[in-house]
Amino acid sequence: MSENSVVVNLNQYERSRRPQVAPESLAMLHDSRDLLIEGATRALTRQTEAMENALLALAERSPLLDTRNAYYSAQNLLNKQANELLSACKDAYYQAFDKFTHTGDKSSGGDLLELSLIGDQDFELTLALDKATSRLRYNCAEEMVALDARFGTLAGRTDLSENDNPLAPRALCSALLDGFAGMQLTPTAQVVLLNQFDLVLTTELAHIYQSINQYLADRLVLPDLKVGMKSRPRNTAAASGSTTRGGSTPAQGEPGNDMFKLFEQIAGSSGLASGGRSAGLSGLNLLDSLSQLQMGGLVLPDGGRFELPLLEVAAIHNVLRNLQHSPVMQSATPLDAVLVDAVAMVFDVVFEDAAIPDHLKAQIARLQIPVLKAAMLDRNFFSQTNHPVRRMLDAIATLSVHLPDNEAGHARLELISGIVSRVIDNFEKDVAVFDSAAVELEELGAKLEVALEETAEVSLQPEIIQIKQSERTEIAPVIVHDFINRALKDQPIAAAACEFLRRDWAQLLTTDYISEGEQGAHFNSHVETMRELVWSVQPKADMDARLMLVRILPGLLKRLREGVAEIELPAKLSERFFANLVILHANAVRPNAQPVPLPEITAEEIDEIAVIPATKSPANEAAQESSIAPEIEDESTQRARDLGKGEWIEFHYDDGTFRWARLGWVGGVKNTYLFSDQDGMNSFSISLHRLADKLRRGEAVLVERKSITESAFGKLMKMFRSKLGHA
Repeated sequence: MSENSVVVNLNQYERSRRPQVAPESLAMLHDSRDLLIEGATRALTRQTEAMENALLALAERSPLLDTRNAYYSAQNLLNKQANELLSACKDAYYQAFDKFTHTGDKSSGGDLLELSLIGDQDFELTLALDKATSRLRYNCAEEMVALDARFGTLAGRTDLSENDNPLAPRALCSALLDGFAGMQLTPTAQVVLLNQFDLVLTTELAHIYQSINQYLADRLVLPDLKVGMKSRPRNTAAASGSTTRGGSTPAQGEPGNDMFKLFEQIAGSSGLASGGRSAGLSGLNLLDSLSQLQMGGLVLPDGGRFELPLLEVAAIHNVLRNLQHSPVMQSATPLDAVLVDAVAMVFDVVFEDAAIPDHLKAQIARLQIPVLKAAMLDRNFFSQTNHPVRRMLDAIATLSVHLPDNEAGHARLELISGIVSRVIDNFEKDVAVFDSAAVELEELGAKLEVALEETAEVSLQPEIIQIKQSERTEIAPVIVHDFINRALKDQPIAAAACEFLRRDWAQLLTTDYISEGEQGAHFNSHVETMRELVWSVQPKADMDARLMLVRILPGLLKRLREGVAEIELPAKLSERFFANLVILHANAVRPNAQPVPLPEITAEEIDEIAVIPATKSPANEAAQESSIAPEIEDESTQRARDLGKGEWIEFHYDDGTFRWARLGWVGGVKNTYLFSDQDGMNSFSISLHRLADKLRRGEAVLVERKSITESAFGKLMKMFRSKLGHA
């Protein structure tokens, strides 16, 4: 443009009109800048070794030589020149920040958005920058809403967009790339390193932004700002992708619809909305690429081949994380990238669930690509809890308790593996294949549950009988004592008869009660004999009573002798009792005469009488041993009391092992809990307070058989709402 031209460059005119930053505001901006870059470099320095190990692992699995070399190059730089690299990134960030505060220009990240023809390598860098920015912005969404407002106030820029803020993730990522370029890294190695830095900053950046917001609020820069509630216009380009690829749209107000609004908002924050790179530029189509990866490997446009890590029976690996850093994502829009990240997070949650055994997680891991493809084809996956894909994943997880480490468990695992393989082989675009698999798995779970219930009912019976005997052993002395007291209450009876009942006959009643309980035939028969004995030795004033005694006496004596023999009463003691009984009966029928006194027992005779041992049983010993636990009334005790038949507990042991056990029965007297194993064949018992103590210590954990997908989406949605201020 000539010096005499009257044409005005509007960009330069706008810049000249922008107000200069006040000195006191500039000091706060510089402090905020230092908090950001110093915090980021500290976080990266702490994770240098971890990033090196990750790069080495990626290099070993990479099928392409160029990519493998890029991983090695980035790893070597971190190993030998990490300090120089981070210093270069800091210098680049300072320069970009100073450019904004001195001239009011956009941060360096904004220059990359200018419309122009660019080479493939430049585009790869731009794409990597967009995706890194999108992920970081998503994880710091709430913090950035407040920081955008506060920075705009300090800089006098109410029109400041989120990508123009030099404190924003885009400016930081742009500075990182500039630092990489200054270290003479190849563009491919720059992308690799940016991805690693991004993974570290994903978990750290939100805390850094919180500290910056706190710093500015403390200095009265929008101190009353309601963090995360700033309204922003919805990106129409991103919104255009709200209809599912299968043609269905989540209903308004559904959680999945809300989730997709957040997805679109996150995707729109990258500045590219739903545009992205077209399939023509890379020669790839994301869905077609996923279909090829589902079957094995992907042939790249340059003739190379890309494969995800193999997922065998023992493999539990989130391959969607590998997918995010692969050539496949070159054809993805920002919204697609967010969807991939969301599904990857769902699998992260599932893989972290300790209630699912590793061999079953490995089967779920095999479904990652089909599940991702289904989620992109049918977005009802995110809104419908009974979606076929989610039902299948939940059905697999529910089978966890039915896979013992034995032949039967291995056979069931093979059956599950076959169903998973069928889905992988047959799924193209119709999610009905997931529906049929879910039905089959649900029917298998119901069948195994019924079979386990039947097996446990039979196998637990002997131990239930033993536990009931043990519980009756504990309370038998009290019960028997009460029956004897009721029989003797207000009855005039000789001390010899009382002694016999309390000392000798009580043994028989105790044995009967332990064996059969209060309703047992023997127990009731011997109680009736006791009552007849008490009546028989009382005075008979009329002829009818005497005749009744004559009629019952032979049967009474017969039952008394059988009972005495049953408890093995010493012969001398037995003879003395029956001799005394003859006198007592004679006195009972003697009218108006002085009763004949009973003979006194000598000291020598007492010494000759053997001491009768107290009734004892192995069940009682076991009960006493298991009761050695603190009787504390707290939340853990209540949780133990609330357990119901059929619930599962995971018991952990000192050697690091654990086993699952199903509650099959609870004793009503002593609160003894009887558990069986995953096949219902083996069992063990534990007292209420001992179980509560194990729950309290974490040695026993309730296995909550809830929907794993609902739990995962719940955590995902909670995080989204928290990040974007919709809670």
